[in-house]
Amino acid sequence: MHEVGIAQSILDAVRTEMQPYPGARPLKVAVKVGAMSGVDRDSLSFCFEAITKGTLFEPLILAIEDTPADELELSHLELEEP
Repeated sequence: MHEVGIAQSILDAVRTEMQPYPGARPLKVAVKVGAMSGVDRDSLSFCFEAITKGTLFEPLILAIEDTPADELELSHLELEEP
């Protein structure tokens, strides 16, 4: 199940994007997942929830946007600043 690795990569990207905003809290991360990417949306959601459970990222919402191509990319990250 490569969705675990993808979920971990998304979380790593969130950490990287948050570095310039110390003290901010991540609210929502959106990713674009293409229909031909081979990624199972339900598995990705499950894996993301599993790796964030019990961490500071547990309340982070993963929003998956469908696209017709084979893309897989971070779309945007919503933060709440202190």
